[in-house]
Amino acid sequence: MKSKEFEVRVMQYFTENINLQKNWEVAKECAREIIDLKFNDILTGNFEIPPTEELKDKVSGKVPYEFDSSDFMDKGPIDLSGLDGDMLNEALKKIEAIYNKFHQAQTMIVAKATKKVCSNLSDNVKQEISEIKKKYLS
Repeated sequence: MKSKEFEVRVMQYFTENINLQKNWEVAKECAREIIDLKFNDILTGNFEIPPTEELKDKVSGKVPYEFDSSDFMDKGPIDLSGLDGDMLNEALKKIEAIYNKFHQAQTMIVAKATKKVCSNLSDNVKQEISEIKKKYLS
């Protein structure tokens, strides 16, 4: 099998088995933490959503790392049964390297989702504050 075809099949497998709900929950959880920590800044109008790279650092430990070589060998799209020990180890290292790239991309997507959720939560807080001001200070 050609290297490019190998990579595509492996990446397709990881993409098909991604836990989107868990990643969405991570993004919401991180956004809530940020909003909670910066609530006073939102109230005073000094809140700025952290840059994506900073958010990536924040979410990186929470995005599940789900690579399991034995699971991949059992359920993966590539038959590795004919490989000897060294070839099998080399193939698994290559597959894990592909997964690491996939995980990094996944982490960046969660960071961007966190940024969007932060923006929405911040806007909601500002709108509620505006409504409270109208109701009690007008």
